[in-house]
Amino acid sequence: MLVVEYRGRTIEPQSYLSDGDQWHPKAILLTHEDGSVRTLPIVAHVDITFATEHEANAHAVEMTKKWIDERS
Repeated sequence: MLVVEYRGRTIEPQSYLSDGDQWHPKAILLTHEDGSVRTLPIVAHVDITFATEHEANAHAVEMTKKWIDERS
């Protein structure tokens, strides 16, 4: 599994096969604060799907980076 470090946080793509043969983007955002690890699932809208796991994971990483940027 690809793990991406971004602005002091860890992004773990975990896209999954949804209805039929489409991949739904999902990532887990890990933050390290005060000696503990916090996790936050970042999931794309149900209408956003991709034909391959690679494409879905790439989208999951980008949407998680955007989420981080909007809150930093």
